[in-house]
Amino acid sequence: MKKILYIMAMFVLIAVSGCIDDGHEHDDDHDHSVEIEGSEMKLLTVQQVADLWEIDSQKLLDKIVEEFEFKGNYTTETVLEDMRLEYKFSPAIIKDLAEETKLES
Repeated sequence: MKKILYIMAMFVLIAVSGCIDDGHEHDDDHDHSVEIEGSEMKLLTVQQVADLWEIDSQKLLDKIVEEFEFKGNYTTETVLEDMRLEYKFSPAIIKDLAEETKLES
């Protein structure tokens, strides 16, 4: 019986280990108004992302900088991958920020 409980506990631990909260909310299963793979998004500038979502690029940049508390000097022409050098964020978070900005417009 102890062995079964141990195995079940290990299974739960392994299953939960991928659900660590890094303090930044995002929803990978959320339907976005623009469908783009994260690997493609990392190669875009903030301006290009804003153009895809048809939103103001400066507003998006401001949200990104605020979300991650960036200290670097970024512009709307900065590539997301360059921003990820300061903090390895998920592109899904940028999608969520773009959606949020679009809803505010």
